[in-house]
Amino acid sequence: MSTLRAVRLRTSANPFRMLFSAAPWQAAAYLACYLVTGPALFAVAVVTVVAGAVLGQFTVALPLLAGLPWILRGCAQVERGRAALIAEPIPYEYRAVTEPGLTARIRTRCTDPATVRDCAYLVLLFPPLLALDVLALALWVAPLAGTVLPLLAWADGAAGHSVVLRIWGDDLPSALLMAAGCLALAAVLGSRLVVAAARLHLTVAHAVLRPPTDPLAEAKRMLSEPGPLHF
Repeated sequence: MSTLRAVRLRTSANPFRMLFSAAPWQAAAYLACYLVTGPALFAVAVVTVVAGAVLGQFTVALPLLAGLPWILRGCAQVERGRAALIAEPIPYEYRAVTEPGLTARIRTRCTDPATVRDCAYLVLLFPPLLALDVLALALWVAPLAGTVLPLLAWADGAAGHSVVLRIWGDDLPSALLMAAGCLALAAVLGSRLVVAAARLHLTVAHAVLRPPTDPLAEAKRMLSEPGPLHF
């Protein structure tokens, strides 16, 4: 199943219908979650990689080195599972250890292409993905916040103050007009932008964290099946 088919973010041609659908809110939850998990996983991954480079210089530290790939794998599994917020969890496949001995186990796990891709996603792709999520969420939250200004303006006026009205207009109708503009902006631009950002983030995660597709998989399947003359 392709990434786009797995995504549950359904869009609508009607911007206001899309605004009040589940898609932008699911997308915002997926992006906002990365603002917490992303930095934490990045820090753990960096410490793990640095520790592996240091411990690799000492033979006595080989037992500790053997466990470091599992830490990276656990961090990547968090990201694979987090995809369930908007799609199916990302599949994974790691190279099996076939040779006996601690050294062989360390070599197999550390040179596993899946482990290398885990490091690339957790460390190298963290800055651009974080920037993407922050920008999309800011352009989604800002107009949404503007839609509550009439209530703030009403409460502000009822309390005998005028701070909100001075910022957004001279009176309540002006605040209502600004709020309507923010609502339209959130519907037309914000909701589609946050969904597009979530789709892009998920596409990158799929491209890096899932097993590579075997171009000969279909041919191998056909060869393994019995032919038309099979008895």
